[in-house]
Amino acid sequence: MSGSRPWLLASLAVLLAGWAVTLWVLPWSDETVNDLFVYRTFAEPFLSGALPYRDIAFEYPPLAAPVIALPGVVGTGEEEFRWAYAAWTLLGAGAVVVLCGALARATGGDERRAMIAAALMPLLCGALLRTHFDLFPVALLLGALLLLCHERPRTGLAVLGVGAMTKAFPLVALPIALSWLASRHSKLAWQGALACAAVIVGVGSAAAAISPQGALDAVRYHLDRPVQVESSPALVLIGLDASGLGEAESISSHRSDGLVHPAADALSWLFVGAFVALVALLCVRFAHGGRSPAGNARAAPDRRELVLASLAAVAGFAVFGKVLSPQFVIWVLPLGALAIAWRLHALAGAVVLVAVLTQVEFPAHYFDVVAREPWAVSIVAARNLALLAVVVLAARALREPGTDRLASERPAPVAAAGGGEPPTASPASAAAPPRSPAPRRPPLSPPRSATGPRPRSRSARS
Repeated sequence: MSGSRPWLLASLAVLLAGWAVTLWVLPWSDETVNDLFVYRTFAEPFLSGALPYRDIAFEYPPLAAPVIALPGVVGTGEEEFRWAYAAWTLLGAGAVVVLCGALARATGGDERRAMIAAALMPLLCGALLRTHFDLFPVALLLGALLLLCHERPRTGLAVLGVGAMTKAFPLVALPIALSWLASRHSKLAWQGALACAAVIVGVGSAAAAISPQGALDAVRYHLDRPVQVESSPALVLIGLDASGLGEAESISSHRSDGLVHPAADALSWLFVGAFVALVALLCVRFAHGGRSPAGNARAAPDRRELVLASLAAVAGFAVFGKVLSPQFVIWVLPLGALAIAWRLHALAGAVVLVAVLTQVEFPAHYFDVVAREPWAVSIVAARNLALLAVVVLAARALREPGTDRLASERPAPVAAAGGGEPPTASPASAAAPPRSPAPRRPPLSPPRSATGPRPRSRSARS
């Protein structure tokens, strides 16, 4: 770890320089459309003692409230809150950089490449990185995956529950994580599921206790909102409208811009089905990967597969959902940084393309998209296709030979005598009877180590 410290410091310096660019250099500093005004309207009453759901309508999960409100301690004036939120999200970005490096190291990638790549986030995303709170649930998702990689499944899935109660999207990694654990140790899989459920039920019950109707309204808010104008289903609706197959009516509601069309509900469910199929396929990768065709026990699916499949599911949630707000690109950036660490260059390039096209469209041309200018809609369509390519390339990487070596190359960690969770093992190895040690032979080769204008508010919710 000491050898990577200079690279960590260099990465944080790059991140800080990029943050300065998002504050003072156009086009990266363009915050014409942002959510800071909405966050300020939440922060002020929360800091005055008001409770979410009961005293103020709040469409986010319960743990988003402190994440949104904390910068308001410095001040809830426009400029005070803007600077406080920039500093607050910089801390979140620093955590993401550190976690990307740690995950790269845990999965046999180059942690230096991962940290430097993650530190370039501000140049890829611009001001939206510091005007939305998505970096914090991303950091919680990465932390959960890192704990799983270090054989701490119960703690890891509890952290995943915390992430889901901050913003919903980390929860899509849960089926992947449980399938991965079940292929190694079924007992730890259900124990981890209980830990995640305990966090979600506990936090959700507290919100319902504060205001049952307010908590229910927060759920209905997302179920009732129309197809958002930048989403993949919206692009299909625009195409149907252009072809004369029903009118796609523009509507401004739920703090965003959407489309209403006779086929909107059916189309949204069709995309939900595609996402469920994607998650099922990713889970099957682990369920069918536990044994060789001959029936001999093989090494459990490795850590890299867990991380790759989980982040692919998050990207799928964005591209197949009925809402695809610009800040959702933040969810995908760690996959790009890790792809660079794993030398999956096509996947990394696809993530970069998603981020660049998003920055071209938002915020400078967002209202051109709302007005359905063909060239602006084409940019969004290209972005969504690039995001779909990210999912496909990640799934393809799971099938490539050589991704199953890490678990067998690294020795399993041993739980400390004073506590901690036991290392996971495959069910086959756990049930095997003890055998007398075989005579040792000298190795055939030396061992190798794996290694502008006033901002306008446009809140986008997931």
